[in-house]
Formats: sequence, structure tokens, C-alpha cells
Amino acid sequence: MRLTWDGKRSDLRGLALPIQVVEEIGVARANVGTFDEIAVDSGDGWRNRLIWGDNAHVLASLADELAGRVDLIYIDPPFDSRQDYKVRIGVGDAIAEESLAKIQSVIEDKAYRDTWGAGVESYLQMLYTRMLLLRELLSDRGSIFLHLAPNVSHLARVLMDEVFGAENFRSELIWKRTTAHSDGGQGSRQFGPVHDVIAVFSKTDHFIWHPHFTDHDPSYVASKYPYVEKDSSRRYGLWDMTGPGGAAKGNPSYEVMGVTRYWRYSEATMAQIIAEGRVVQPSPGAVPRYKRYLDETAGVPLQDVWDEISAINSQAQERLGYDTQKPEALIKRIIESSSDPGSIVLDCFVGSGTTAAVAERLGRRWIAVDIGRFAVHTTRKRLLAIQGVKPFVVANLGKYERQWWQKATTGAEVEAYLDFIIELYRAKPVRGFAHIHGTSSSTAVHVGAVDAPVTFDEVALAIEDAASGGFTGLDILGWEWEMGLHEMVQDEAKARSLALRLRRIPREVMDERAVLSGEVSFHELAHLKASWSVDKRLLTVMIEDFVLSSPDLVPDAVRDKVKGWSDYIDYWAVDFAHDGGIFLNTVQAFRTRAEPKLSLRAQHAYDANGDFTVLVKVVDIFGSDTTTSLRVAIP
Repeated sequence: MRLTWDGKRSDLRGLALPIQVVEEIGVARANVGTFDEIAVDSGDGWRNRLIWGDNAHVLASLADELAGRVDLIYIDPPFDSRQDYKVRIGVGDAIAEESLAKIQSVIEDKAYRDTWGAGVESYLQMLYTRMLLLRELLSDRGSIFLHLAPNVSHLARVLMDEVFGAENFRSELIWKRTTAHSDGGQGSRQFGPVHDVIAVFSKTDHFIWHPHFTDHDPSYVASKYPYVEKDSSRRYGLWDMTGPGGAAKGNPSYEVMGVTRYWRYSEATMAQIIAEGRVVQPSPGAVPRYKRYLDETAGVPLQDVWDEISAINSQAQERLGYDTQKPEALIKRIIESSSDPGSIVLDCFVGSGTTAAVAERLGRRWIAVDIGRFAVHTTRKRLLAIQGVKPFVVANLGKYERQWWQKATTGAEVEAYLDFIIELYRAKPVRGFAHIHGTSSSTAVHVGAVDAPVTFDEVALAIEDAASGGFTGLDILGWEWEMGLHEMVQDEAKARSLALRLRRIPREVMDERAVLSGEVSFHELAHLKASWSVDKRLLTVMIEDFVLSSPDLVPDAVRDKVKGWSDYIDYWAVDFAHDGGIFLNTVQAFRTRAEPKLSLRAQHAYDANGDFTVLVKVVDIFGSDTTTSLRVAIP
């Protein structure tokens, strides 16, 4: 049986694109010397991966390397709830003790969108496309856990029957995520919704399985294990040893303690357990029974209704402010039951990073993917907070994803791409200039390419065009930027009497839902100033100033609580010997709920003298990063 809908397609598999590593954490660069600030390379060549991008493209891009290698997939995708979910973001030191929901200096940003233009059909196509890709990655010993709400779980179950085979269905888990509702007093005419559904499928019959057990019910213990041994205080019960079926079942007959019966054990085994003190005759002439201790039993095999794992409440220590964050205990049970130490665990809707964090602690390898920049940032912080975290990389699809998007959206014509961005910026396309692509009143607008950073020379040419055209302002829109450009171009613009603004083209431009809803915003680049000092070979780097890229997103009530510019910094890291390539995250400082205060100084001792480029990266409270470089001389 298959589920069909208008426009269902099985050929939308995502595009395999080069995955670009942009940051390495826990890997030493040989030409610098000792790096003892964070964990060292594990030595086996594997790198756990945190990837920012559309998971359809990411999964397709992983297929060549990882097809048939992933032992466990857990995904908690949007539930087709027709609403946008929020993440609560702490500002400055305000998140020390109080509940995140109650603190005034906490702002909300969209964690992800759960609205689908064509209704449930487009939602199902999204799931179906990813199911097909995930099946390719799953190993023959692998299982997939799909976590959904009851409103769509029945449809998803039929999809999984099609993709993984109905014969590979293993369980439908019911997780009671909340206590009873009192909706009846508010006019509700349905049973209270208190559970989520987790559908479990394997790829073959040879899947990894480690059974879990729960404690016996107290009434069962009292009935079956009513005795307590005086010397050891161990609880025990007396159990029947007679062989059911008698001689017909091959059970031997002999005398034990004056009683002849058909027994479960051979005479030799019976003699051994008697010698061990495991056979008790309750009274003279009574049938001897086996002495079984409670602590020798594994417990009750775990069933498919999980009602003892609570959802994350406002007081939970692991709470990160995500509306849909799942408890670590839930993910721990899933990972332990269906993977081995060293297994690859994948979550392509990683959200707040629970799967990656639990997999890390349990000694599994992991791949975590999300389309939200704040999700990636939150996951990175969560992993770095784990003592002894193994090396991992942060990656994205970068310019390759943008190139694909441009071709799919506006075609090969560059002019169509430029006009699309200009119109989203609420400006008007213009012709007749070499480096001006649009206008907004007396301000000229220049749009950077999808596959290259905006450079100083590029801005200088746009400044010349704008000044010659009689404009009083110039807005430069770009996806990426040449290092240090912010400082270099301002003087050039002032010399031509131009008000220059550098604005980032947001990733939301590639999200059709965000475009249609009019939620795409172009924010100015943040400004970061850092300084350094050196004492012998000990370098100290200091953050001196930071100007937020999007202060208009901060509500007035929150802005009034801000004590200074550093409150807008959530995280920063340093590469003490940047070589122009991947950012080597050597030391970092970040805010957590337990420790919201942020140090603005970092130190590193070099093993050798020389000139080095130090790259400083700041991530603001919205998850956007800003970098600046320092040229330092170590004597």
C-alpha cells in the first residue's frame, strides 16, 4: 500500500554538492606548537560533523562516503503544526538563575518554520524526499526513529512502509510528553493530547538491538520477592523447580530433600545449586524451591509506552530555550538500544543539539545537520561544554548551495539574480551602470555574487559609480566579505560624500516560505574590534568593541536592560595561527545558563617566535558570526 498525493515525486533526491569545512575544533596545527586548550585529535581520521544547510542537499552530499554506514538515525522534524516555533535567547548575564521564559532580557527568534505552502502535500513531499535519502545512508544493521505528533504520524507511517518496507516495521513508541490538560473547561471537545509518536523501522532483520529493562512494580516485588536475607539484606523469592510436563517433556525424576518429583534440572545441576545454598525447603516435607534474588533480575523488558521520561520543563538544567527541545534521557535510551559504541548516529533536524550531545557522551560517532544558523551555534556550544569532547568540524555547502539556488530560482542570467535580490531589498532595478544594480530613493544598491566574497576593489568601483551618478548613499549587499573590508572602505566612501552601508544577504533568501511571507531582512554587518599584547611568547587577545548587526531586532524592553556592547556577544573563539583556510577553533568563551558571564580575554603560549595571523570570531545573540584578523609578532 502506498500513500499518494498531487505532485508526489520520488526523483527529488537533493543535489550532491561539495561540503566545505569552515571550522575545525580539537585539531592542532603542526607549525604553531602546543595546543592544550581543547581536546586533541582522536587519531582514527574520523571527524564528527556539524553541518549547516538544507538537509536534502547535505544527505545527498554524504551518500558517496556514508552510504550503508549509518547505524542509527533519529529525526525530530517539524510536525506540520502550521505555526512557527521560537527559541528564547538570553542577553548578557541575565540567564543566571531565573526561568528563561520569565526574564525580561530574553528575546525570541524563529527556531524553524513549520508552515507549508501547499498544505500537508508539500509537508509529506519534504518527508518523503528525506526518507529516500536516509535509507541510502542506513547500514544493514541500522534503524531509524521518526519522532512526530499524532496529527501526521499515521501518514508518515505509511510513507515509511513504502520506503523501508512494512516487514521492517519494529515499533510504534508512545512517549507521554506532558501531564493531563484541563482543556475541557475551555470548551475542548476531544481527549487531551499528551503524547508524541516515534515510529521505528530497521533496514533488515539483522538490526542492532540492546534491550532495556525497567524496575519491577512495587506490588510485584512484594508478591514475588517477599523475603529479606538477614546477613546480606538481599531481597529474594522462592520459585518452583518442578519440570512442567513431567516425563513427557524429558524432565528427570529423582528425590530432593525427601521429595520425589520431575525436576527442571539434572541431578548434577541440582546438587550444585543445593551446595550454593540456592535450594530452600519451606517446611519439612514441602516441595523444595529455588532461591532467586531480586538483584539478579534485569527487570521488566521495556514496552512501547514510555511514560516515565518527563519533557523538559522551565526548571530543567538542560533547558536551552527551544520550544521543541527533547530530553536527553529520551535520546539516550534510543541510542543505547539501537547502536554500538563507535556506531555512526545521524540527526538531520538536530535543533538544539540533543542527539549530538548524547551521542558524544555515549562514545558514538555523529553527524548533526540543521538549516538554522542558531541551531548550529547552539549545538556547537552544547558540544564544547562536554568535558573531553572529541574533535569535530563545522561545515556548510556555502557557495555551491547558493549557485544551485541561483540556477533553480533565477536561471543562468546574472541580471535575473540581481533583480531578484534588489526587489527583495525593496529597491528598484536599474540599468546603465557597471556596478550599481538598483536604487532606493537617492541611495544606490550593489549586489555581490553568490559564489565570491565582496572585495575592497568591488566596493571601490561601486563607490565610483554611485558618486558619478549623483547618489548620496550606497548600500552593498553580499553573502560573504573580504576580511577587514568594513574598516577599509568607510574612508573611501566618506571621501566621496557617500553614506555607505554594508548589508548581509541572509540565507532566508533561499527559503521560498520566508520570501513569500515577506520575512527576509538585510542587516548591516556587525563591527568587531580586537587588540593584542605579548609578554615573551604569551599572547593575550582582547575584545575591545562590538556593534550588533541587527539592533532593530532587539525589543526596547530588552535594550533597556543591556549594560554594554558585550551583552550582545554570546560566543567568541580564536585561531592563533590562521593560514587563510579553515578556522582552527583553538580557544573559546561562551555563555551558558549555568555560567552566563563572558570573559573578553584569551591567551595562548607559542612554542616558537615569528609573525602570525590571529583570527577572532564572534557569534552574536542571533547566531550570526563576525570575524576580524590581527597580525601579531611573537619575539
